[in-house]
Amino acid sequence: MLGITMRVMRHAYPGTVEERDALARDWPRFLGKVFPGEPLLYLPNIGTEITGFATAPGIGGLIFSGGEDWGLVPARDATEAVLFAWAQGQALPVFGVCRGAQVINRLMGGSIENCTGHVATRHPVDLNVPVAGSPCHEVNSFHAGAIPADGLAPGLTAFAVAPDGTVEGFIGAGGRIIGVMWHPERETAPAPLDMALLRAWLAGKAGTLLQAGGNDHE
Repeated sequence: MLGITMRVMRHAYPGTVEERDALARDWPRFLGKVFPGEPLLYLPNIGTEITGFATAPGIGGLIFSGGEDWGLVPARDATEAVLFAWAQGQALPVFGVCRGAQVINRLMGGSIENCTGHVATRHPVDLNVPVAGSPCHEVNSFHAGAIPADGLAPGLTAFAVAPDGTVEGFIGAGGRIIGVMWHPERETAPAPLDMALLRAWLAGKAGTLLQAGGNDHE
C-alpha cells in the first residue's frame, strides 16, 4: 500500500471557512498504471495524529504530492514533517513531487530559492546517468521555488539538473528517498523516466539505477 499526502482547499461559508484535503484525480490514474493493483491511502492533514492513521494499514511507501509552498498551510507542513520523521524511523521509502521534493530537502537541512521560468512550461533535464534510454529528458514544470545546486541537503545527491543549474531530481538513503521537481502525474501518459524511477524506488533498486555521479553531499 502507498500513502499519499494531499493539499488543503478552503471553502468559505457565511461566518466560517471549511478546510478540505484534496488530491488531483491525475494521481490515482497515474499510479494505477505504474503500480497496477497497488492500493492507495489518502493521508489527511491532521498533524501529529497522522502516524497512528498511517501505521494501521501497513504502508510500504510514502508519496509527498505537490501543492502549497511551505509555510502557507501549517497543518500540512506539520503533517508531512511528522510523516517524514516516522518514515525515516521505519526505513520506509519516500518519493517527493514538486512541493514534496522541496519539503524533503528542507526537512533534511537544505534550502529553497525563488526562481523564474519554471511555471507552466516544459524544459529539458540532464541526468548524470542514462535512465529510460537517455541522459536527457523533457519534463513539465510548475514551481516558483527551486533547489539551488548549493542548497541540496546533506545526504542527498542530485541526479537531474535543469538548464539553469537548479536541482530537478535527487536521491538519498541508498535510493529510499527520491525527489523530483516535475509532476509525473500530469503527463498525458506515464513517461518511461517516471515509471522507471518510481518502480525502482518502491522495489528498493533506485540506488543501483542512479548510482553514478551527481552533487554528492554524503
